[in-house]
Amino acid sequence: MTGPEHYSEGERLLDRCAKMIEGSEGRARTAAEAQAHLTAALVACLAASQHPESVAWDKVITQ
Repeated sequence: MTGPEHYSEGERLLDRCAKMIEGSEGRARTAAEAQAHLTAALVACLAASQHPESVAWDKVITQ
């Protein structure tokens, strides 16, 4: 996933979490998944802006 894709998935999961009526375990898991995706998006954004010539992230993503 790219940074923008992680961000979109995090937003989708947060929206799903907010709409969940079932038990708190499901909401907690969904919220944790959303947090992981949003964190990955932030890392990708920072890496791209701080090291625009780096191909390290491209190598990790394609493995």
